[in-house]
Amino acid sequence: MKKLLFWLVGALLFFLLLLRGVPFLINLYLNANADRIVSSLITRTSLFGDHQVSFGDIRLNYNYSGTYLKIQDIKVSPSLTLGDEFVKVDLSIDHLDIIGFNWSNYLLKNTILVDSAKIDQIKLVSFSPPLDSLQVRSSSRRPPSQTKGKDYELIAVNNFDLQNLSIELYNNLHDSVRVHLKDMYLQVRGFKLTKEDIENPQSLFHVDNVSGSIGEAAFHFDRFRQYALVKEIVLDTELRKMNFGYIALLNKQGKYTYTSQFPERQSWTKIDSAQMELRGFHIGNFLERGIIEIDTIFTFNPRVEIFVDKRKPENKDKRPQMIQALFSNLRQVIHVDHSFVRNGYIRIEERPNNQSPRSGMLYISELNAHVINISNYVERRGGNKLLRLEGEGRLMGQGLINLLAQYDLESEKGDFTLKGTLGKMDLTLLDPMIKPQAHVSIESGKVNSVKFDITGNDFDGTGKLTVLYEDLEVVLLNADLDVDNNFFRRIGSFLANKLIIRSNNPKKNGEVVHGTVYYIRDTNKSMFAYWWQLIFSGLKSTLTGDDLEKLKIREQERHGLSTGQKPGAIPLIGGRKSEQAKQQEQLSRKERREERRQSKNKE
Repeated sequence: MKKLLFWLVGALLFFLLLLRGVPFLINLYLNANADRIVSSLITRTSLFGDHQVSFGDIRLNYNYSGTYLKIQDIKVSPSLTLGDEFVKVDLSIDHLDIIGFNWSNYLLKNTILVDSAKIDQIKLVSFSPPLDSLQVRSSSRRPPSQTKGKDYELIAVNNFDLQNLSIELYNNLHDSVRVHLKDMYLQVRGFKLTKEDIENPQSLFHVDNVSGSIGEAAFHFDRFRQYALVKEIVLDTELRKMNFGYIALLNKQGKYTYTSQFPERQSWTKIDSAQMELRGFHIGNFLERGIIEIDTIFTFNPRVEIFVDKRKPENKDKRPQMIQALFSNLRQVIHVDHSFVRNGYIRIEERPNNQSPRSGMLYISELNAHVINISNYVERRGGNKLLRLEGEGRLMGQGLINLLAQYDLESEKGDFTLKGTLGKMDLTLLDPMIKPQAHVSIESGKVNSVKFDITGNDFDGTGKLTVLYEDLEVVLLNADLDVDNNFFRRIGSFLANKLIIRSNNPKKNGEVVHGTVYYIRDTNKSMFAYWWQLIFSGLKSTLTGDDLEKLKIREQERHGLSTGQKPGAIPLIGGRKSEQAKQQEQLSRKERREERRQSKNKE
């Protein structure tokens, strides 16, 4: 009996020593081969297949529940043999802690399962070819070592903390930053990256929850002449909220410097000082399926500036899409129930195609808008096929504008309605736009109200417009946009006021003149230009007395159509104004020099 007890105690001690000894021996092996093992974990993937890895201090501690891994000073760099036509990554990590690494899943299932990971001070710099030539997932474009790389079937981390992450993506061709993100602090729960996610261009990865902040993100485009800048990003997927403290679309060049680089008319755009809040952002749907699905967007205080140099010839072959075609052809699936704009400002500046010494300008302040049903996600929008835009603002800081636009998203002809009003305002406030465009100044006049009701489609639009005004008088200007004593201009001003333009509506006898709206869309111009031309046709017909029949004949002649021909059959208008382009180039040299001088003075 004693002998049996002795053997049992001995077996128990041996078993306990074996339990303690196996982790000890495994740790001896792991720490002796730590560099090779950890390097293999990284470089076996297709992305890092042609990269080299170095480490500072590595410590591994194995127990039966998993492995604890602590690494300092990780550096990943591309090999010297990797050409510029492939993606190169420089990665540095100051500190990495991993708890609960599962070896059996790694060895038997080609899967990485980790209980928690903490990464501190991460800097990732990637060099890649231009996006239109980059085909990372095409094995025919990969170096031999990358085609042999074996991506993991699954990488899963229960708790993932990223501290102070920065990312820079460079373009190899221009050696310029394409994208940069910095000061990222993120807490991720339930992170999963599958092999299918890597192979699916619509999918990124899966997370149960993400919260944290990103200090700044910038995206450069248009051959690095423009960039979008976003700051103070805060997100929480559990609350489905995302906030942006600052949003801007900035141009690195001045208006004339930028537009002079294009042979044809190209607008210069700047958006600044905007803040944004997303509510009900289904971020999981975006990460897993690439679908942007948001309940409500709020945009606060956006300041928009647009400049167009009309001395440049138009590109008659350009075909901006209308709303229905835009959503139908958009590759990105998107659905936004409501989008609000609060306290916006829009300034539109145009350099007219004449000898005017300066450009014209108008602005809308105190802009508020509400857009409903921004969607090409048919499964989500259901039977609601109307996109609705409600907006208000003050023209030149005074006249209150109210606008209602509705588009049928399923209409093949692009059917829409446009209704609106303009409140009282002093007409002389429009001089900054009218003077350079027409060499005419409004001496006096007041609008009491404007009301329009327009129905249109992608081809043409018609409707009614009523503008009530009084005491309208104009004066013709000289080339310097000044009033002088030139006899012929004085006679022209008199004739314009007495014979051509009605000074009052209603007339002295109380009769109200209603304007007629008709315009055939210029297919090379934007939707907003189309809106303006429709409204402007009603304003002109109020002054001139043209009826619908005259407007139609004039529009058909303008487009080279025979009477009764459908506007959808508008022929393409070709040709280039080379002499006009040369003239504009000469005129804009002085403007570009002035921009450079002002830029140096600011510095």
